[in-house]
Amino acid sequence: MSELNKRLISAAVLITLFSYFIYDASYIGIAATDLIFVIILWEFLSLIKHKRNRIIFICIFALLSLILPIVLMIVFDPQDYNASIYIFSLYCISWCLIAIWVFRYDSLKLSDLRVSVLGSLILIPALHSLFIVLSNPLYPLIIVTTVAIADTTAYFGGKLLGKTKILPKVSPGKTLEGLVSALLATPLIISTFAYVYGLNFLEFIFFGVVVTLISFIGDVSFSLLKRNRGIKQSSNLIPGHGGFIDLLDGVIAVLPFFSFSALLVFYSGFDFGWVLR
Repeated sequence: MSELNKRLISAAVLITLFSYFIYDASYIGIAATDLIFVIILWEFLSLIKHKRNRIIFICIFALLSLILPIVLMIVFDPQDYNASIYIFSLYCISWCLIAIWVFRYDSLKLSDLRVSVLGSLILIPALHSLFIVLSNPLYPLIIVTTVAIADTTAYFGGKLLGKTKILPKVSPGKTLEGLVSALLATPLIISTFAYVYGLNFLEFIFFGVVVTLISFIGDVSFSLLKRNRGIKQSSNLIPGHGGFIDLLDGVIAVLPFFSFSALLVFYSGFDFGWVLR
């Protein structure tokens, strides 16, 4: 069986199971999501070279994950929804800083400390985003489906047209042509849902473009960390993909941005459609 067929079969099985967990067994779905996040943490440990530093990372991550929400609740009024918007805006800013750092970085020699800091900046926002994303069964499906479309169109666009490498030292397989293919195809594909269900067409176009860019940043960020460690895959749990990090790197990056957008729309009535008007 070819590598492509393995990737397609694995993705189809995982999406089917994920859909079942979310719609037919919400508690099982939450438990499955928690299990996947634990596996992602375990896989991330392979990106840290020394075992002692892995233990330190786990301790720091656990403390920050527990203490940060408590501190934020003390600083902000828990009943003030604007506080949540401020918090997730900070998470989005942290990802923007990561993106700038990745695109400007020209050396792949990262210390365990830097890897741990990057891991905390990446995974803690994703963890806290799950509280919002899992509040609506449609949210996970929207995120996973859109990122899957972006990944697939970028993959085939790169295979067919790819010539210009974007980050050859970080991720040699990523090409400008593949990214442009995803930026064009993803918004058009998901906007068909807006047409079918009578939703805001411009918002879906904007959403498709933004998710494609963010998932790309998540992909190359983890690619940098894996290349720094000298490995191609975070694990071998999923045939054709490697590990859950390899499969969900784009989703991990999109989670805080989606949560931020959901908060803006739900509590502030913000309309993203104006961007394209």
